[in-house]
Amino acid sequence: MPMRYERLTDIVRLAMRLQGARGGVTMDDIQGEFGVSRRTAERMRNAVEMAFGPLIEVDSADKRVHWRLQSAGLRGLAQISPEEIAALEFAIAHLTRSGGAARRTDSLRELAVKLGALKRPLNPQAFDDDVETLMRVEGLAMRPGPRPGFDGELLPLIRDAIRASRKIAFEYVARGSGERSLKEVEPYGVLYGNRAYLVGRLDQSSEFRLWRLPNMSHARLTVTAFEADLDFDLQAFAERSFGAYQEPPFDVVLRFDSKAAADARSFVFHPSQSITEHEDGSVTVRFTAGGLDEMCFHLVTWGRHVTVEQPSKLRERLFEIGAGLVAHHREGGAA
Repeated sequence: MPMRYERLTDIVRLAMRLQGARGGVTMDDIQGEFGVSRRTAERMRNAVEMAFGPLIEVDSADKRVHWRLQSAGLRGLAQISPEEIAALEFAIAHLTRSGGAARRTDSLRELAVKLGALKRPLNPQAFDDDVETLMRVEGLAMRPGPRPGFDGELLPLIRDAIRASRKIAFEYVARGSGERSLKEVEPYGVLYGNRAYLVGRLDQSSEFRLWRLPNMSHARLTVTAFEADLDFDLQAFAERSFGAYQEPPFDVVLRFDSKAAADARSFVFHPSQSITEHEDGSVTVRFTAGGLDEMCFHLVTWGRHVTVEQPSKLRERLFEIGAGLVAHHREGGAA
């Protein structure tokens, strides 16, 4: 029986996935991405191997087998669509608007140029017209927020230090006091939010903490090596907090009334969140995170449509901030 057209396209997609995934692809990955049974996933893997060459096993931290494909046969099959080019251009515009790292933005622009050179449409003018149309109908809303700058050489230096497991030294200006001091830090990564932060620790006996990249200057790679903590998970570290600022996590329960329920259901407050719907149309959102003040600053944007049910310290801090703003502006108005 000839292979169905849909299955053939899936085989090509799987081949590209096997060649492009840095950490390799597992059976679970194939089943999840293509929505097939274990047996069908095995047949698809075998079909890729027969058509494009042998698969190699990739070393991994888990016990599952990870495969990769190294084949020149896919070069003529990879097609770049106008939607994909437009999505990349949109990401570049968003990163530029939000004050993203200049070097990373430049790298994405260079990638867009290279992909544009590799595209092989039958009608290049129609392809470019489609990209322009897609870009015209998708815009970026103006979003207030800080756009701090930092040395363009800082990110490459941090990456080099992490790869070499060597400390970096820099001058740092404390946010509150403005005090300048010299730091020597074991770097583990960079977190991006409204601001960019270096994640690291002073030594193996210290807690992981954050340093704001715009507050760093005169950074250099030292000769001091350190033994990296292989159990450290940057994503797990980031998810401990509502924002970037790290505090001990606590359980949060927020109730949104029926007017705000639709927006709240579609909003990602935190990766750990769960949502409960109620008969009166309201919804309750639960998650665990730290960052008391950052939560308050965000909750203000929901106005009277949200009620803090837990914890009491979040409700009290929100009241304190709100009362302070009222007093300040009332006095300013009277003056």
